[in-house]
Amino acid sequence: MSWRVCNRITVVMWSGSFILSRVPTIIKPLVFCRGNQLNHVACEILVVLELACGDLSTLKTFMFFQTFFVLISPLVFIVVSYICIIASLLGIHSAYGRSKAFSTCVSHLTVVIMFYGTSMTMYMGQARFSSTLKYISLTYGVVTPVLNPFIYSLRNKEVKEAFKKILSKYSVM
Repeated sequence: MSWRVCNRITVVMWSGSFILSRVPTIIKPLVFCRGNQLNHVACEILVVLELACGDLSTLKTFMFFQTFFVLISPLVFIVVSYICIIASLLGIHSAYGRSKAFSTCVSHLTVVIMFYGTSMTMYMGQARFSSTLKYISLTYGVVTPVLNPFIYSLRNKEVKEAFKKILSKYSVM
């Protein structure tokens, strides 16, 4: 990928994210009546809506469809990509080659499932209690990015050896 293509993708994603985050405030400006403190780790829109007064059904409906578009469209792309990848992997004749290729896919799928599972649970209407929202947003906003390097680096032979060495050192005690 060239720098030009990378820069264009970045500009489109940042611009699109900014525009999509502004649309709900244009549809229905919020009026707050339930205090000014959030019992949360981040300023998530769902938690902010708990502080708002009035009829929010139009805004919530719009946000559901916006979330559906933002989460489902990339997920569909990922699923279709993996269907193509798995179809080509099944064409690999050696068991070792197939095993190695599948192990590469598993690490990525772990991250995808962690991120999309918690995001969809939070934004597509399954979690509606503030304490639950807090932990779900913590999972996709903090835990998944922190685990990401570990999940991918465990495929590295040197990292595996160091990890085994540490585990064997503690298992002796």
